[in-house]
Amino acid sequence: MNVRLQRRDKSESLSIPAGFPFAAPLNLQEHMQFRSLRLAETFAAFFTSSPGDASARSRFIPRGAASAALVTWLVMIGAVQPAHAVLDGVFGGGPYYKTGAATHIAEIKSAGFSEAIVWNIEVKSNGDLNFNGEFPLCSNGSYIGASTHSDFVANMTALHQGSVRRVTFSIGSSNVGDWQDVRDLVNSQGTGTSSILYKNFNALLTAIPAIDAFDFDDENCYDTSTMVKFGVMLSDLGAHVVPDPYTNSGFWTGVVSQINSQRPGCVDAIHLQCYSGGGGNNPGTFANFGSVPVYPGLWDHDLTPSGVQSKLAGWKSQYGISGGWMWMYDDFVGNGKAAQYASAINAAFTTTYETENLTAAAVSGPTPRLVSETGYSNGQAIILDSTAVGNYVTFKVPAVSSGVYDVTVGVKNFTGRGIWQLYVGRADNFSGTRTAVGSAYDEYSSSAVFTSVDLGTWTPSTSTDKWFQFYITGKNSGSNNYSESIDYIKLTPK
Repeated sequence: MNVRLQRRDKSESLSIPAGFPFAAPLNLQEHMQFRSLRLAETFAAFFTSSPGDASARSRFIPRGAASAALVTWLVMIGAVQPAHAVLDGVFGGGPYYKTGAATHIAEIKSAGFSEAIVWNIEVKSNGDLNFNGEFPLCSNGSYIGASTHSDFVANMTALHQGSVRRVTFSIGSSNVGDWQDVRDLVNSQGTGTSSILYKNFNALLTAIPAIDAFDFDDENCYDTSTMVKFGVMLSDLGAHVVPDPYTNSGFWTGVVSQINSQRPGCVDAIHLQCYSGGGGNNPGTFANFGSVPVYPGLWDHDLTPSGVQSKLAGWKSQYGISGGWMWMYDDFVGNGKAAQYASAINAAFTTTYETENLTAAAVSGPTPRLVSETGYSNGQAIILDSTAVGNYVTFKVPAVSSGVYDVTVGVKNFTGRGIWQLYVGRADNFSGTRTAVGSAYDEYSSSAVFTSVDLGTWTPSTSTDKWFQFYITGKNSGSNNYSESIDYIKLTPK
């Protein structure tokens, strides 16, 4: 369960008793990048609002099919790019806004986490929004956070940089009140533009455009009708929704189904608490969400970084998960463990494809041959004895999920090697999706050198089989041939 302290600093956070953690949104496949989506919806609101409706034009209220069609068109022409999958996240509270926030945010940005979950928004009975009972955010339709923390907006903008591609604000906790207040406000006022919930969340999103999603941490109210209406409202304001369950799977299944039936893609991940009250959970116990991925969260009080890596790797093998998250940054601020936990999560989902185990889907030039030598990662590799520019070997890598990856290739540099360029595309439409990854690599060396080549990031937008083509573009003047030796392809989520 997730508990909000009414007065919260690092020491209080560290004293949270076992049994009261909090959940983090982790790996969600966003349908649009948030800022580009807002740009698209701004246009949509302008063209679909009533004459003279200045509020709609200034605040992009999406309006049905016309808005959806325009967003789709902007995706097609490239004005809006498909979003990146978020694979690893971390919850944090006070460190994101109290003294030293800029330093803490810099640590998260450089640690390797791809999602930062800011914990947590308290919803008052009058609709006011407040962080942890100590930091007023919005009241009467206005953002008032600057009166307490004048740098908060700038810090949230900074947080949405570096490795962090998604900023999520969490709503609620194990405390009774937040979701009861949401329920009562929705029942009494609805979620239209005149309702206080709409006004305050609109003000929050306007003030802090870095917010991509809202985490729903309801642990004691469980009112389906009002939560669905609230989620639809947030979707219409341009945000995603991420349920944060630790129990009551039937309730959450219904919420996800109903929100996504009205706003497809609004709920794009499940943040499953697998600690404290949810300590007996695993991704298999909450598996009825259709295509919406389930990302389990773990607590640093329970597991070391190596323990997190082992647990997530096991669940990946058993349940096919593609990410996870940590509760809670407040416990390990500034001690180096942020980078260790981020690395552990990424390592759990890093996949190494040995070329000797892959299918050579297309070849130009001589037939690739299998070689055995102790210097190769698995004792074997594939060599293409190329003789000219334009020769290539293309490997089929199965079922690569959409997302952001760092691509590393294992090679053996030697005297007769050529220069190759890696091209990657969908297996079912390689010519139409073929794109270069990294710069051309010269495998020539005057002596044998087993090494790896980091080609940088690659961002597939679809979850399909992919072709990896190693295309000969030339050779070093010192080389006597154009051959290439490919040991493995390693994909590390970013």
